[in-house]
Amino acid sequence: MSSEMEDVFKGVLPQLVSTIRAASSLAAQDINFYKSIDAGLASDIDSAAARLMNISNDLIRATTDDDEVKIGFGKQNVEGELSWNPIARVLDSIFEKIDYSFDHARQKTSSDARSLEYLDSGSAPSNESGKRISKPQLKFRVPVDNSESHPFKPRLDSKPHALKSFEESVKLFNPEPKYEDSIEIIDPPYYPQPYEYEIDNQPYPEAILQSAVEPIPSKDWSTTEAIWVDTVEELTKMVTVLQSSTEIAVDLEHHDYRTYYGIVCLMQISNRDQDWIIDTLALRDDLTVLNTVFTDPSIVKVFHGAFMDIIWLQRDLGLYIVSLFDTYCASKNLGFPKHSLAYLLETFAHFKTSKKYQLADWRIRPLSHPMMAYARSDTHFLLNIYDQLRNKLIHENKLQQVLYDSRQVAKRRFEYTKYRPLAPNGKVSCPVMSSNPREPFASIMYQYNVPSFKKGVVEVLYNWRDLVAKQEDESVRYIMPNQLLVTLALLESPVDANKVLNCQTYVSEHVRLHAKELAGLIEKTLVQTEANDWDLVDKWSNQKTDSFDAHDKNMLENVNGLFNALVESNQDLFNSTGLVHEIETVEEPKIRYTVEYDVNNNTVVKHNFEDVCQERLERAWNGLIAMDAQSNVEVPIEEVPETEEPEAPVEFVKPARPDAALFSKDKEIDPNQLITLRQRKVAQPKRRQLLEEQEQQQVDYSSADKIMIPNTNRRPKDRKKKSFDPYSRESEGPKPAKRAKITTTGKSSTFKNKRK
Repeated sequence: MSSEMEDVFKGVLPQLVSTIRAASSLAAQDINFYKSIDAGLASDIDSAAARLMNISNDLIRATTDDDEVKIGFGKQNVEGELSWNPIARVLDSIFEKIDYSFDHARQKTSSDARSLEYLDSGSAPSNESGKRISKPQLKFRVPVDNSESHPFKPRLDSKPHALKSFEESVKLFNPEPKYEDSIEIIDPPYYPQPYEYEIDNQPYPEAILQSAVEPIPSKDWSTTEAIWVDTVEELTKMVTVLQSSTEIAVDLEHHDYRTYYGIVCLMQISNRDQDWIIDTLALRDDLTVLNTVFTDPSIVKVFHGAFMDIIWLQRDLGLYIVSLFDTYCASKNLGFPKHSLAYLLETFAHFKTSKKYQLADWRIRPLSHPMMAYARSDTHFLLNIYDQLRNKLIHENKLQQVLYDSRQVAKRRFEYTKYRPLAPNGKVSCPVMSSNPREPFASIMYQYNVPSFKKGVVEVLYNWRDLVAKQEDESVRYIMPNQLLVTLALLESPVDANKVLNCQTYVSEHVRLHAKELAGLIEKTLVQTEANDWDLVDKWSNQKTDSFDAHDKNMLENVNGLFNALVESNQDLFNSTGLVHEIETVEEPKIRYTVEYDVNNNTVVKHNFEDVCQERLERAWNGLIAMDAQSNVEVPIEEVPETEEPEAPVEFVKPARPDAALFSKDKEIDPNQLITLRQRKVAQPKRRQLLEEQEQQQVDYSSADKIMIPNTNRRPKDRKKKSFDPYSRESEGPKPAKRAKITTTGKSSTFKNKRK
C-alpha cells in the first residue's frame, strides 16, 4: 500500500468513527418529535437525508452494471425507520461483498495461502424415488452364508507375493477344542490371517524411508473425472496400470443396515494420475485379482482409518494389504486436534467435503453425480496428504512408529461370532463384539436398566432376533431395534398379539408379522421364570425344615431349661406381684403347609410357609436376658390403698402363645400378660407437657360443615382422554443411559489452544 493511500485512511477513519457515534446517538432520539416542534431542524434533517440517499444510490450503481438503478422514498418521505430498512439491507450486502473482496485479495497476496475448493453436494443423498431397493445379495454368484457352521475361511485360491506357502497359510488351528467341566479352555478352531507373516516380514519400499521431498500436487479436481469399473475388462485394464505405480490410495463404501454382516458397495482407488470407482456389487467374486497389487510390498497402499476396511476387504472380497500406510495413525502420532479425513482434506488439500453422504445408501445404481464426487474425493487428494504427513513424520522422527501401527492394523482378521476367541483380542473382529461372550445381551440390560428378573425374556428375544436376521440376511436393528426389544421384554403377563402390536415403541415389520409367535415366546418365558422361582422357594424351604430338626430343636430345649431356671430363682419376686397364674414351657411349633396344583406338570405341590427361623429364637433369648437383668434390681412395690368397695377380680385370659406375651416389644403392655413390671416415670420437659396438653384438648367441630365443600381446584373426572399418537414422545420407548462425558485431565484449554 502506497504512502498516499495510508495518508487518506489516516484522515478518513477518525472522521468515520465520529460520524458513526453521532448517528448512533441521533438514532436513539425521537426525531419526528423534534421535527414537529422546530421547522428549521426539520429542513436540515430532510436535506441530510436526501444527501445520504444520493450517496447510497452511488454505492449501489458502483456495484452493478446498470447505471439507472436507483432507490428512493418518493416525495422525499424520509420519516420513520421502516422507510430506511430496504436501503439498510442493500448496504449490508454491499459491505459483505467488500469484506469478501478484501479477504480474497489478502489471500492472493499471501504466498502459502490457498482458497478452499468445495464439493458439489447436490441434492438429497438417499433414495430419491422412495422405493425399496432390491437386495443385491440375491444376485451374488456365491450366496451369503450366515449359518456360522464353521470358522471363517479366507476367500483365496492362490497367494501372490508369498513368503509362506498357501497350504500352510490356510491350515486350520485347534480343530478339536478342549473342555473342562463343560467349559471350553482353548480357543475354538480358526483359520489364521493368511498374510500375517508377510505383513510382519516384508520390508517397506526404500522410497518411503528416504529424507523429506517436495510433495507431488494432486491433479486438478475440476478438470478430471473418475473411471467407473463394473466389468472384468475394465478391471483388467485398471490392474495393469496400478502394477506400475509406487503408491496408491484406497477407500471403501460400506452398507450394513439391510444385511447381517454388511456388504462392500464401492471401492475407490487413485494413483498419481487417475481415479477409479469400482462397483464391488457387480464384481464381488472377481476382485481377488487385485491381490497382485494389494500384497505387493513395493507398492505403498495409503488408507485413512483402515481399521474396518481391512476386515471388509477380506470378508467380502478376499483381499489383503501389505505395506499399508494409515494416515489416521500418522495424525494420531503427530498430535493433530482432529483425526478425520475431512480435517486432513481441509488442512492439507484445501478441499471442503460434505458429511451428508457418510450414511448414504451406496447400493443405489446408478450413482448420482454428487455421490460419485464424494466417493472420488476420499482418495483423489490422499497421496498428496501422504507426502506432507511423511515429511512431518520424518522431521519429528515418528515414521517408524506409524509404520509399526499400520502393520498391526493390516494384520487384523475377521471371524464369526460363534468362533471368536475366549479372551478379548484386538486383532480379531466379530459381528457381535461383547465383553461377555456367554451373555451378549447383558450389555442391553445394562444400557437400558432392565431388571434382572427380566433376563430370561431379554435372552429369548435376543436369540429370536439374531436367528431371524441370519435367515433373512438383515441387520438385527432392522429386525428389532434395541428399544423395541426392551419394551417387549418389560410387558407384563398375560401377553398376547394385541399387546405386542400396541406397545408404545415403533413396531418393525418383522415384529408385526410375527406378533403372535413373539407373544407366545414372551408368555411362555414369563410362566417358566415364575415356575423356576417357586422351585427355588421350595428348595430353600426344605433346607430350612431339615435344619430345624437338628439345630433348632436343641436350641429350643436350651431355652426351655433357661426359662425354668429363671422362674425358680425368682419365685419370690413373681409370687409377690401376684401376676403369675400359669407357666408353660415353649413347645416346638407345628409346621403348617399349603397345597397348590401345578398346571404344567399336572401334580399337587406342597409348600412350607411356617418357618420357625433363627431370628425368632434369638429374639426370645434376648428377651429372657433382659428379664433376668431387671429381676436383680429391687423394684419398689406400690401399696394399694384400701377402698370401701373391693375391686372386681380381673379375669385372666390365657394368651394364645406364651412366647408372644412374654417377649413382646411393645411399649404398652397388656395387663392380661403373665408378668407386668412397673414402668419408670421420667420427668418430661415443659415443652413436651404443653404439647401433650394441647393434644388432649377437645376438638372444635363448629366449622365441620366446611369439610364437605368440594374442591374446585381439582380436575374434573369426566375430562376427555387424549387420543394415542404413535409418533409422540410417549411412544418412543425406553432410552439408553447416556454415556458419561470423559474429561481431559492434565491438559488445560490453554495448552490445547497453544497446540493449535
